[in-house]
Amino acid sequence: MDSGNKSIILSNSNDARILVNFTDDDLKVYADFIPPIKGGNPLTEEYVNVFLQKMEIKNGILYDNIKDALERCNTVKRLVKDVLIARGELPVDELPAYYELDSGLRAPSRPEVKEGTKTDYRAWSPFIIVRKDQALAFYHPAVAGKTGKTVHGKEVPFRTIQKQTFAGGKNTATGNQYIVSEIDGLFVLFGNVLNVEPVLVIRGAIGYETGNINFPNDVQIRGSVNDGFKLVVGGNLTVKETLDVSDIIVKNNLNVSGGMIGRGLSLAKVSGLIETRFIQNCRIAGKKKITVQNDIINSTIYTMESLEVSDKGIILGSEIFAFNRVRAGRIGKENSAQTKIHIGLDWTINQDIENNENMMRIIEAKLEKVQSYLVLPELNEDKLSKIQEMKDRLDGEYKKCLEKQEDFNQKLIADRDAYLECTGLIAPDTLVEICGIEFIVKRALSAVRLVLDQNTTHIVPLPLVNK
Repeated sequence: MDSGNKSIILSNSNDARILVNFTDDDLKVYADFIPPIKGGNPLTEEYVNVFLQKMEIKNGILYDNIKDALERCNTVKRLVKDVLIARGELPVDELPAYYELDSGLRAPSRPEVKEGTKTDYRAWSPFIIVRKDQALAFYHPAVAGKTGKTVHGKEVPFRTIQKQTFAGGKNTATGNQYIVSEIDGLFVLFGNVLNVEPVLVIRGAIGYETGNINFPNDVQIRGSVNDGFKLVVGGNLTVKETLDVSDIIVKNNLNVSGGMIGRGLSLAKVSGLIETRFIQNCRIAGKKKITVQNDIINSTIYTMESLEVSDKGIILGSEIFAFNRVRAGRIGKENSAQTKIHIGLDWTINQDIENNENMMRIIEAKLEKVQSYLVLPELNEDKLSKIQEMKDRLDGEYKKCLEKQEDFNQKLIADRDAYLECTGLIAPDTLVEICGIEFIVKRALSAVRLVLDQNTTHIVPLPLVNK
C-alpha cells in the first residue's frame, strides 16, 4: 500500500468513518476516528475489521488502541486524531564482533600557545603513556541481524553495520574481553593496530612541541633539551645534543653527548651512571660514578661513588662531594672562584646533621630562657617545680641531640681510603677535604694524589707514578 491518507467511504456519507495515514516505511499507521453527523451511523467493530482488511493491515495491529479510540469517538462524538493503530517490526542490524578503542587513547590536540596567559604549555604532551595490564580496547560480541516486517506483512531486510575494529600489536595481549598492554610504555596506533613501545624516541628537541617528559622506561632524545622543561625518566636517558638542566630525574643511567648546561639552581638527580661531555652551572646528584670528558665549571656535583674527569678536563669554580675518589686533569685556576673538593664523606648525612644542629640551637635558646626564670625571687615552690621540670625535659632533649650528632658524625665518614688524583695542576687556594680533614693548597701541585695519612690524620700529596 502507498503511504498517505486513506479511508473507506460508506454509502451514507454522514456515517462515522476512519481515516488512516501510513508512514513512508510502512512501519506505522496513524488513524483519525471521525464521528457521524446528522443521524449517521456510529463506528462499529465490524466496520473496523472490514477497514483493516481493505487497507491490508495485517501485522502489528494495536487492538487496545483501536478499541479505546472507538469508544471515545462514539461516546463523546468528537474527532479522535492521530491514534497509532498498527506498528510493524523494525529490522535489527547485524553487527560483527569488534574491539573498540578506549576513548582516553585518542591523540590529544595541541593547545594554542597564547601570550600573557597563566597556562603552563610545558605540561601538555602529545605522548600517551600506558601501564602494564591497562585495557587498550574493549570487546563487543557480534549481534545477529533480524528481518523486520511492515504493517502489510512485507519483510524489511536488515543491514550489516561495520564498526571500526582494532587489533593487538607489539607488547599487547588480546583476550575475550580486552586488548591489554603487557608493559609500561608508549602507546602507538598504527592504522588499526595497537602497539606499546618500551622506548620513547624523540627525533627532535624537547620544547613546546613535546612538553615535559614523564616516561616509565628508556628515553632517547636525538635533539637538544630546552631550558625550563622537566624530564622524569624511569629507565635510561640518552641525549645526543646539549641538555639544558631544569628539573631532571633519571632512575637508571644518563648519557649526554653534547654536555649539560644549567641556570645555577637547576638540578639533575640520577640513580645510575652519568656520562657527559661537560657540566656548566649545574647541580647534579648521582648515586653512581660520574664521568666527564671535558670541563666542570661553576657547578655543584654530588656522587655516592666517584667523579672521573679526563686528563684534558678541568674542575673550575665548582664544589664536588664524592664518596670514593675524584680524578681530573686540572683543578682550579689562579684568580678564579675557589674550587672545593670533598671526598670520603657521606654527603647524604649532611642534611640530617644540619637539621639536628638547628634543633640544638632551638633547645639552647629555650634553656637560656628557662634558666632566667629559675633565678626570679618571687617564684613560689609550685612554679619553681614546674620550671625545673621543663628544664629537665629540655636537658633530656638536648642530650638526645648530642647522641644523634655523634652517630651522624660517625656515619659521615664513608671511605678512609678516598683520594683526589690530578694528572695536571691543582691551583693554589683549592680546598680539599678528605674524611673531614681539610687541606688548602698553598702552592700549585702537579701530578699528585692527595690521600689521608691514617696515622697523623693529615692530608699528604703523593707523586703520581708514570704520569
